[in-house]
Order: sequence, then structure tokens, then C-alpha cells
Amino acid sequence: MKLATIAPVYDLDLCKSTSDLYLILSWLCKENKQYKHYWTNTHTGYKILDNGANEGKLSDDLDILNLADDIYADEIVAPDAYLDAEATLSKTETFLGKYYESRIKGNFKVMAVAQGKSQQQFMDCYNEFLLDPRIDVIGIGYRNLYEPFEYTLKDLTDETWTTLGIENVEYLREEMDEKTFLYTLSRIHFLKTQVDYTKLKDNNKQLHMLGLYNPFELTFFKGLRDYKIDCIRGVDSAAACQAAQASVKFDKTFGVKDKPQAFLDFEQKLPITNRLLATQNIEIMKEWFNE
Repeated sequence: MKLATIAPVYDLDLCKSTSDLYLILSWLCKENKQYKHYWTNTHTGYKILDNGANEGKLSDDLDILNLADDIYADEIVAPDAYLDAEATLSKTETFLGKYYESRIKGNFKVMAVAQGKSQQQFMDCYNEFLLDPRIDVIGIGYRNLYEPFEYTLKDLTDETWTTLGIENVEYLREEMDEKTFLYTLSRIHFLKTQVDYTKLKDNNKQLHMLGLYNPFELTFFKGLRDYKIDCIRGVDSAAACQAAQASVKFDKTFGVKDKPQAFLDFEQKLPITNRLLATQNIEIMKEWFNE
């Protein structure tokens, strides 16, 4: 499992400080020539071209494919719709039905992002992707789990969280507000209670964790570092730079009390002190990740 760092346009060298796995934003490739040029001329590592849906800037199907060619991407994220399983399944099927044989097969791997308003809808979408041989990776976003699993998560006792491998639950509840606590723990709950790893392997699928609400979540992956780990390909995050832009340093015992700001400002060059803060945050994340 690899950690991919997302950074502002003028600090993209920070992306190479964690691994050779890169998540590249299609909408930013179209809006910023320097960003696209940087990734076009990066010839090492594994490049995933995101579709822009998370930022509300979903790229057209042909734009995704043409950009993937331009930047020599290894993988593309199929179209999805936030919390909408029906629309996500329709968009993904239309995309693959139209272009898989002619443009995708043999050129790019495909990530499909599971969505759903309810737990049942989310799992139905996830299972559809699990059985589709054209899909290589299923993306699990931190924002995508909170609402469909909210009531289940809120009902879990500290004792249940402990059985799922979460230590110092009472302390974490005290240090984080409720939303941050549930966002931070939602994916480990999903990975340990909803995923059939045998089916993942049988269907030649991997999982990718899209984003981190609280990077402290990385510490929870240590409980999956066994035969299951090869099913979890990676996790990407802008959290280190996002926090640095807000002059926030991660706390080593709980991460952040709340998300410092909604989105990373990609056009803002980090001042020297904030860049130092970003590198410190990255080092903390690497320490959590490798525990």
C-alpha cells in the first residue's frame, strides 16, 4: 500500500516525498498549463488521472481519455456522482460501454468510485463494480461513507470500536468533534466489516482510499497489514499541504480536531514557513503510515 501526496501547483515536488504513486487532477490539468506540463514530463511512477467529481468539476469522458494520453497516465477514474449510486452506475457503464474496447483496454487501468445515499445503495454499487471485469480498482472516498453509514457508525460503542482495533477510543472522542471522529473511523469500519477480501482477490480487484478527512486515519491501517494488504493499493491525500496553508501542524496523538479548510488552494505557493510545516506534516503522515 502506497501513500500519494497532493500538493499545490508551485510545490508539486512534495508529491514525490511519499511514494511513486500520484493522483493527478483532470480539471487542474485543463485550467493550469504548468500543472499539466509538470505531470506530462514526469516519466516515473504510477499516475492516476482523477475525474474531478469530488471538486464538482467532473471532466467530460473524452477530456479524461485525451488528458490520460497527454500525461501518460496509467489509470483513469471513471465518472461518478456524489452519493448517487444510480447515476454513478449509469455514468460508469456509459463510459466503459463506449470507450473500453476502443480507448481503454490495454492502455489504462480503471478505477470506479462506489457511491450511495444509503448503506444498501452504497453496497449495491460497490458489488456491481466488484463483478465488472473491466474495472481494476474500486475507489472508497472518506466523504462517500459518512452519510450512508452514519446511523450505523453513531450506534457503535467504544467497546465495538476497540474490537475493530481502535485504541484509546475515549481519548479520540474527547480530542475530536463527533463529525471528525466518525469521518476518521468510517473507512476502517467499512474495511473490517463490509469487505470480503476473498471476493476481491477472486475478482482481481484492489481498493484505493480517496482522500483523508483526518490523516490520523493512517494509523488504523496497521490492523490490515496482513494477507489483505495487497488488496488495498493506496491512499491519496492533500491533507499535509491543506493543513500547512492554514498554519496547522498535525498532532501526533490525534491528527486534527477538525478539517482545517474545505479544499486545498492549488494556486497558492506555500511561503517558506508554511512549506516547512507541510514537510513536517508529511513526515508525521509517513510515520503513521509505516507504524
